Amino acid sequence: MTLQIGIDLGTTNSLIAQFHNGETRLIPNQHGHFLTPSVISVAEDGSILTGIAARERLSTAPTLTASAFKRFMGTDKTFHLGKRTFRAEELSALILKSLKEDAEAFLGEPVCDVVLTVPAYFNAIQRQATRNAVQMAGLNPLRLLNEPTAAAIAYGLDNGAEGTFVVYDLGGGTFDVSVLQLTKGLFEVKAT
Repeated sequence: MTLQIGIDLGTTNSLIAQFHNGETRLIPNQHGHFLTPSVISVAEDGSILTGIAARERLSTAPTLTASAFKRFMGTDKTFHLGKRTFRAEELSALILKSLKEDAEAFLGEPVCDVVLTVPAYFNAIQRQATRNAVQMAGLNPLRLLNEPTAAAIAYGLDNGAEGTFVVYDLGGGTFDVSVLQLTKGLFEVKAT
């Protein structure tokens, strides 16, 4: 049996969680931290560094390191890291693969299925690029969930409440304000 996880692929940091026995539990990365920097670097020997190790090279090896690439999902922008060239979804896939490995190490079982959060303003092209990144990382994207909807669910608004809610999503690289309408257990993003 493969486990299902949830991932917040953030502009600045990413996070993994699992819904287990009725509760959400955060999954630490290989360094014991819950937040994994969304940074990729190519080492001098050509190996790929992710997370904390990559973030440490932002100032010492800026031509070999990329961050905030989520902003370019679904575009033609490329990132030149030394002799290698990546698109935003390829860099995102490297972060997702690292998160998958961290989850498998922590849970002791294979992870295949994932629910991933995306900004509410992501268009169809950006969402498809995100799905592509998830698949490149060896994961099956069960669903892409709008970040404000995920935040509303995390705070229990899906437990019988109905009405209109304003959700502030203050991320490391973006600040979104969304108006959500909750009717009969269904969220609809009215404005972002």
